Amino acid sequence: MGDILQALLDAWLEIFLFFPRHIFSWSLSALEYAIDNLPVIDIVDPATLTSGFTGDLVYFLSIMEFDYGMGAVSTALMARFVLRRIPLIG
Repeated sequence: MGDILQALLDAWLEIFLFFPRHIFSWSLSALEYAIDNLPVIDIVDPATLTSGFTGDLVYFLSIMEFDYGMGAVSTALMARFVLRRIPLIG
């Protein structure tokens, strides 16, 4: 009797989970299709981007600690974004 009840419960579970599994499989297939069709990004070497800076600009950027400032600002913005997503804090 226990085996029949277990088989019946397993069959009901398969029937109940058929559509959620199908929807999840379809959504993953759609996501895979979307990711496959993203354009390829050309990566540029940073040295070629900064080669156009004049000596005066490089001098003032180094005095103003531009590299540290940009890192600090981007870290602060990222922390703000993450903290806003926490329900009790944001």
